[in-house]
Amino acid sequence: MSEPDDASPWLAILNPAARGGLAGRRWPALAAALRAHRVRFELVVTRAPGEATSLAADGLRRGHDRLLAVGGDGTLHEVLNGLLPGGRRATLAVAPFGTGNDWARGRGIPRRAWQLAALLAAPRLLGHDVGVVEFAGVAGRERRHFLNVAGVGYDAYVIERLSPRGPRALAYLAALAAGLVRYRAPRVRVEADGWSREAQLFVAFAALGRYCGGGMQFAPRALPADGLLDVVTIDHLGALAALARLPRIYSGGVLRDPAVRWRQSARVAIATDVPARVEADGQLLGHTPVTAWILPAAIDVVVP
Repeated sequence: MSEPDDASPWLAILNPAARGGLAGRRWPALAAALRAHRVRFELVVTRAPGEATSLAADGLRRGHDRLLAVGGDGTLHEVLNGLLPGGRRATLAVAPFGTGNDWARGRGIPRRAWQLAALLAAPRLLGHDVGVVEFAGVAGRERRHFLNVAGVGYDAYVIERLSPRGPRALAYLAALAAGLVRYRAPRVRVEADGWSREAQLFVAFAALGRYCGGGMQFAPRALPADGLLDVVTIDHLGALAALARLPRIYSGGVLRDPAVRWRQSARVAIATDVPARVEADGQLLGHTPVTAWILPAAIDVVVP
């Protein structure tokens, strides 16, 4: 099985530091599998955080319309933001060699090199919605695109406190548990297509994907191409109550919890009584107030 002869080469953007260097160590096997499947590609390598965005934008300017993000959710997020807005439609694929790989998990993307190469040799495309999040940044109001989940509250609080050392998955779980006693939930107002709620909230999510935080299902009904955000809020919880809900969150039963509210909307606005950090696809952005909305089917992604 191989690509059509007239298919343009993939621009592979490798983050060798993803998952403590695992992505860099796994790349040679993927490169060999791509060659065996006669998948043409050009490789560029990131050297610093944020560089995948500029590499993707430069690739688009040079005529690449098919990009492969080799890394985790952060690498995928950066590549996406190099493509949009780009003035031309692009195709995006991911080799999920990072820590959480939440977007890839939701789409069933394989991790084995041979399976990934076969997927890229005969790609099946899905017109995927893209989220836009506008927030308070250093330069005033700023915007970023996201493919999976944007959130305000405890998720951003935990990400901000992640240790830069050691495996990120373990660091996330350690920060998740350690912060529950100290976290003070802000008072949050959420407005979404005529629905509004104001309360002390643990988290408020705008989701395109089901998973975040390394396999937690905060938005189990989210679909990638329905033109809607899944807006999920969770009431403020004590440490023991939050820990007791983890099995339900991982299993996808969170929407049955009385502390959880769920709505679908094309647009959501979130404000807090004190500035709160905002994250998207696991990447810290700025602060509230934040607005998120949908660009329907704005990019083609490769799925099994």
